[in-house]
Amino acid sequence: MLNKTTLTPLIAPRDLSADTRARLDVLTEELASGRFADIGRALSSDFSTFSRISHALRTQDARQGALSRAGTWLDSVQTAMSSIQSIGSRVTEGLTSALAPGGSGQVDEIAATASGALTDIAVAIGYKLGGRAVFANGDPSGRPPVDIDALVSETIALATSATDVSELLQAFDDYFATGGGFETNVLSAYPADPTLFPLGGGMSLSIPVAAGDMSIRDALKQTALIASLPDAGFEIDDTARTMLSRELPVRASMVVSGLVSTQAELGGVQARVSQFLDTLGTERAKLEARKSEAVGADPFQTAAKVQAEMTRLETIYSVTARRANLRLTDYLR
Repeated sequence: MLNKTTLTPLIAPRDLSADTRARLDVLTEELASGRFADIGRALSSDFSTFSRISHALRTQDARQGALSRAGTWLDSVQTAMSSIQSIGSRVTEGLTSALAPGGSGQVDEIAATASGALTDIAVAIGYKLGGRAVFANGDPSGRPPVDIDALVSETIALATSATDVSELLQAFDDYFATGGGFETNVLSAYPADPTLFPLGGGMSLSIPVAAGDMSIRDALKQTALIASLPDAGFEIDDTARTMLSRELPVRASMVVSGLVSTQAELGGVQARVSQFLDTLGTERAKLEARKSEAVGADPFQTAAKVQAEMTRLETIYSVTARRANLRLTDYLR
């Protein structure tokens, strides 16, 4: 009696090509990818070097992500700083004609322009990126870095109490100085430390700019001073106009210089970011090359193996076809 095992070859002949086709599939994949399908075999089961390279690549990815975010942050700050400069220039351009002796109503006009400029500056320094205030060291609280309403009311009070131009200028200088009313009543309590972008390995990138920086508060001081002129506690006569026309343009020039200096400092940080990215790109290329070398399959050897397996497969198919055509009479001849 024939059992199931004995009948199996007669019913379903064993596929002699299965193993060859499987090897051919693996080799074809290796030829296409340039990597061994069996990484353990390629590394002789020593994954230590491969793991170190992979970890280094992940660290590189994290650093590149942090640098990309820092670059976006810096671009936002630079755009805002340029906007503040442009807003200040808009006010400064009208100073000479507004303070010309004998003019009437022009002080009110330049003050109205400055009042609008104050609002525009507040919008610029209130910019948020990802829910964090760019000019408040990344403060996520949602509070504006500067309380513009408090600034306007307090500077108007300073102007009202001044008895002459010198007293007005000094009062504003004191108010915006370190420890003055601007810091205590107008500037919000945001984090003291600059925004940091960790780069791993104990490294970080610092972006040193905030609404309390002297260049920004000088821009606010100049604009608020001009906006408060109609509320001055003294008459803006020709003598006052002459003194203001001599003093305010000089201060405006100093404001521009301070803003440019801050932008230059930020530009230095941007240059560092660009340099870091270039270095990371070079290092990453080297790491990728080492990783590929560790698990890479030689294309010529792989192609030769593919050819050999194809030849073997063709042979199997040929023999199988010949066997399929055999008849009992062929054995009896």
